[in-house]
Amino acid sequence: MARLNNLTGKEWIQFTKSWFKVSSKSRGKNEIKHPAKYPEELVDEFIKFFTNENDVVFDPFLGVGSTIVSAERNNRQGVGIELNPYFYEICKSRCSEKAKIFNGDVREKIKSISKDTIDFIMTSPPYWNILSKKRGNSDSQHSDREKKGLQLTYSNFDNDLSNINDYDVFLGELAKIFNSCYSKLKPGKYMVIVIQNFRNDNGEYITLAWDIVKKLEKKWKFCGERIWLQEDKKLGIWGFPSTFVPNIHHHYCLVFKKNEVK
Repeated sequence: MARLNNLTGKEWIQFTKSWFKVSSKSRGKNEIKHPAKYPEELVDEFIKFFTNENDVVFDPFLGVGSTIVSAERNNRQGVGIELNPYFYEICKSRCSEKAKIFNGDVREKIKSISKDTIDFIMTSPPYWNILSKKRGNSDSQHSDREKKGLQLTYSNFDNDLSNINDYDVFLGELAKIFNSCYSKLKPGKYMVIVIQNFRNDNGEYITLAWDIVKKLEKKWKFCGERIWLQEDKKLGIWGFPSTFVPNIHHHYCLVFKKNEVK
């Protein structure tokens, strides 16, 4: 069996620890315009573990291009799709001309990607419509962006998954997209989805990470998770002084595998 990566045994065992910390560096003036960018340093770890140099890395929810920026600086080929033309242009400005970036609905644009050509998928999809909802009166990151006049949501497009009001419909559409990625990935290769459970504005706790696993495991092999801990995220005084409401400062990096060809 071919090596998965070029890591030493010591480096391998460190990556397999089920939790890790990555702090985001200061964003550039264009990158900060995206309401939910994840850090390239986060992607670096996963790319080094799940790929080798010159492999092809794909992100179906590209945003401002963190996945491709990481892929290129680690000598991998980046491929991605971004719905919002504004973020698409920012992504283009951050990546080389070799990057294959598509603007449009992933449900259509993914047809441009050939079968069995992707070595690794890493992405962070919309966390349903969480960005459009203010949950309480605490001084939060949402409030900070609002005060600075920064964009709070991905878009107002009808075909944006984050604008679907029904959770089950959203979950079904998200699952369809990831299942459509299955044929693009080479057999035996991996997909990592960075996602989070969260508290809705009505106080209900939404188990998005666990729900998407249940949706995908009929097609994909679920291999487990690594938990990204955010120590630098602002604390909100939710529920004080009478009700427990957690500050959710972690994300699940869910690891899936495409079955080998029998």
